[in-house]
Amino acid sequence: MSPLRAEKPAPGPHERPLFLREVIASMPQGARVLDAGCGPGSWPHPLRPDLDITAFDIKFPPGPPRRGRLVHVFRGDLARLPLRDDLFDLTVCHYVLEHVSELAACCDELARVTRPGGQLYLSVPRAAAFDDRLYRFAGYFAKYGLMKLKKRLEHQQRFDFQGLVEMFYARGLRLTATARVPAGFSWMNDPRTKPLQGAFTNTLATLHRATGLDLARDANFVFTFEKVGEVGLRTVTNVCRECGEHAIVTGEGSSWTCPYCQKQNPFGRERPAGSPGDADR
Repeated sequence: MSPLRAEKPAPGPHERPLFLREVIASMPQGARVLDAGCGPGSWPHPLRPDLDITAFDIKFPPGPPRRGRLVHVFRGDLARLPLRDDLFDLTVCHYVLEHVSELAACCDELARVTRPGGQLYLSVPRAAAFDDRLYRFAGYFAKYGLMKLKKRLEHQQRFDFQGLVEMFYARGLRLTATARVPAGFSWMNDPRTKPLQGAFTNTLATLHRATGLDLARDANFVFTFEKVGEVGLRTVTNVCRECGEHAIVTGEGSSWTCPYCQKQNPFGRERPAGSPGDADR
């Protein structure tokens, strides 16, 4: 049995930079980068002192990032940014969208401030994963079990792969790379849960070794998108039972005629085709 060793992930010869430090390292000198919902900094900003970084958050509990000649920091709301269109070469949104209450408006803003041809880096928890469910349970327990009724539930949004990709395809972005990332349970570094973190993660690792049950697996999504300016999400409402072609059927009645083969098809109720992205609004 070979000893354990850990290496930094690195893109292969035909792979794009995906993880945050890779994406930051790949940016050209002088690139404009937005750190959206930055907290103390989504990455160590001094790693690339040659980047023109704008960072904001709605609050800074551990303190804001250190300002510098090319590091501009302000307090702001992701749903309504005081920034002009098409401004940034890279927009970073690192574990932020799960916390927002106005999801559609925040996604609109992320797309709006990214320049055509620019990149959006995005990471969010996967709603079906044990880690996200545990985090939500802890929030509900603190609010209702401990009667902290004024406490805000931190995870306001739930994400799956298809729904999240569709949100940004509807806003003129195209997926360029993605990965599922296991849980590290770093959210337990909070002083209230830190005393439990070591025993908890050790127990999960022991359970994984002993039974193969991996409760940390596939806990998060990481994405990079390119702003292409074309909406990549389309909808149809019905498919013909005879020829298999797509149709958009509106109105009322019990049958519809296929616009391709002219055969009749049964009709239940109208399915709204809607506008791309309506599902997240």
